[in-house]
Amino acid sequence: MILRSRRFLIAMLLYTLGVVAITTTTYWLEQQRYLHDIDARLLAAANNIPAILPDDFHDKARSEHAISEIQDKHHLELMSQHARTGDLTYLYTYIMDEEGLIYFTSCNYTQEDIEKDQVVTYWTTYPEGAPQYFSAMTATKPVYVTAGDRWGLFRTILVPMKSPGGLPYVAAADMDITVIQDSLLNRVLWVVLICLSMLLLAIPLAIVYRRTYTEMNGELHELNLQLQVDIERAAELEKNLVEATQKANTASEIKSQFLANMSHELRTPINGVIGMNDLILATKLSEEQREYAQMSKQSADILLDTVNQILDLASIEACGMKLKPELVETSTFFNDIIQIFSPHLADKQLDLVIHLDSSLPATFQLDAVRLRQVLINLIANAIKFTEHGGIQLSLSWKDELLSGHVADSGCGIPRNAQARIFEIFQQVDNSTTRHYSGTGLGLPISQQICRAMDGDLVLNYSDEKGSEFSFYVGALIQSQSLLAQEIIPSDIKPIAFTESKILGHWLESEFHSSQFGCHFAHSASQTMDDLKGYNLILVDSLLGLNVLIQLSEVIHSVNQRLIWLAWSGQQLPEALRDKVDVVHKPLSHQRLINLCRSNTIEQEKSLLAIKFSGRVLLVDDNAINLKAMYEQLSNMGLLVDQVNNGIQAIHLCTEHKYDLILMDVQMPGMDGLEATRRIHKLFLDQTPPIIGISAHVMESDIANARKAGMADYLCKPIIKAALHSSLSKYLT
Repeated sequence: MILRSRRFLIAMLLYTLGVVAITTTTYWLEQQRYLHDIDARLLAAANNIPAILPDDFHDKARSEHAISEIQDKHHLELMSQHARTGDLTYLYTYIMDEEGLIYFTSCNYTQEDIEKDQVVTYWTTYPEGAPQYFSAMTATKPVYVTAGDRWGLFRTILVPMKSPGGLPYVAAADMDITVIQDSLLNRVLWVVLICLSMLLLAIPLAIVYRRTYTEMNGELHELNLQLQVDIERAAELEKNLVEATQKANTASEIKSQFLANMSHELRTPINGVIGMNDLILATKLSEEQREYAQMSKQSADILLDTVNQILDLASIEACGMKLKPELVETSTFFNDIIQIFSPHLADKQLDLVIHLDSSLPATFQLDAVRLRQVLINLIANAIKFTEHGGIQLSLSWKDELLSGHVADSGCGIPRNAQARIFEIFQQVDNSTTRHYSGTGLGLPISQQICRAMDGDLVLNYSDEKGSEFSFYVGALIQSQSLLAQEIIPSDIKPIAFTESKILGHWLESEFHSSQFGCHFAHSASQTMDDLKGYNLILVDSLLGLNVLIQLSEVIHSVNQRLIWLAWSGQQLPEALRDKVDVVHKPLSHQRLINLCRSNTIEQEKSLLAIKFSGRVLLVDDNAINLKAMYEQLSNMGLLVDQVNNGIQAIHLCTEHKYDLILMDVQMPGMDGLEATRRIHKLFLDQTPPIIGISAHVMESDIANARKAGMADYLCKPIIKAALHSSLSKYLT
């Protein structure tokens, strides 16, 4: 009880001190506010006094009889009128004689002055003035005074001035602050009363608070006990969660290992299938046999694409998306991509055109592999769902964002299926009777790639006339140079025979900048008489050979060129080969420029296999892959030795000098990584380049191969282009 009483007294003491502090602060702040406002008004009024009195007044008012009583009375009235207007008590001026006495030269009066008979008239002395009144005569700036005299308690401003004649005097303004002091005291009293009222209210509140506190303290104690129980349960749950997480991580590692093993087990036989198919297709076959081999190759490609997409998805889910930006040459990059689809377009007789906007930079930096994957997925999908017409790819750049649109004239996506096309393993038609095959992974993976590249992939629209997908990704530019679009030569007068709207619109836009543009016709009979006006005649193979034959009979080979726009694999009849040149689709701006600038257009031919020279060691434990690779390397002109394990490879390296070693990574006995390390240890700087071959495609697998000393790495199944590209780095 005594402790509580002491606490109460201390609280009351602190409260009282707080009230005193608040009261004092309030009084001082209010006083300063009043004084600031009063001083501003006094300064303005004092500065205005010279305008009230005559200009030469203070040159004359220098002796007792210099101003008449009538003049003084007039001045008193003027000063009184201005004092009342400004809500001031007194406005006045004074001078100081040689003896140091102050004399009023003009002043207003109040009714109280009349009643007390203390009206200040001209030359009234002011001996009781505060010291500041005397020092103001020689001051350089206004002087503020708070003082009392027989007239009352005033706040005064004294402004030193000079008459037109250069004589000193002081203009002053007073305000009675007695009322202000009373007002301030009233405010302080109100503050004290409010604080006391709050204290009276606080006492019962404190009692209620004390009771409430006691009740809440009891409830809090119960809650603490309950919280302790909850914490123990949470600890148990956390322990279970850690165990579950460990199990999940273990399962994830098992899954990753399973995928790695599946990758190897699937890619190895696929590599054998594709390699053997390539060898079969390179031999003399009947039409029926070639058809079967082509179908087998297509099936193997589809299987490889499926495996790649599943592994891509698993890799993204396990490790996330790791981007590897590189410098990309705009025109070459995009034109190379559309050429990939030459056989697919030929199979369905579709057109694929590309529009490169003038806003595109000549080069930019991004992950070229990932962007190529997005474009290949989008274009492949468009081809798969399009039976007639074709596909348009449009690209532009703005604010470090590369934007693209892929539009097709296919069957479209039903409205009820559009919402799920970006979901994993979902297709437009999920039924067992669906017409189009696929894994349903292309679009989801492409969207994840775009988002990882600070962009997105969306479906703009889709109906029975076709679909359009749009994407954008971050693309930094390395220089300010834009994509150089060469202009069509001015002497070209083209005419195109085509029924394809997509190809026609593309040709029209490409020839738009030329002097003559591009004219169009659908049959030879329409323009047979007008052909003399054109020197470049383009014929779409979709119209058939009859149109080409008719035109070949009437053109002048000296000044006219007849071009057949054919699909990949189409061959001209023997009779037309001297009259007609062939350009295979898909077309690009650069190919069109080359077409227009060449004086004679040589017929496009298949590239002959480039021969290499040198001795190569081939190491692989799979007999089928070994056979396929051996034949491919031999056909390239190389002398090939082959073994099926790492120990035999080391033995042969000690007996022969090799220009290159192709080493399978996963083999029984001694794997390719260990064999590579031992060969480097044996031959040091004389070690021949070692190219790793494996069905393992994870980044960690490639990094391990590089660490072991492999100069390059090829992923199974190995296509001819990749093998040729790798060999050309080390062989001549």
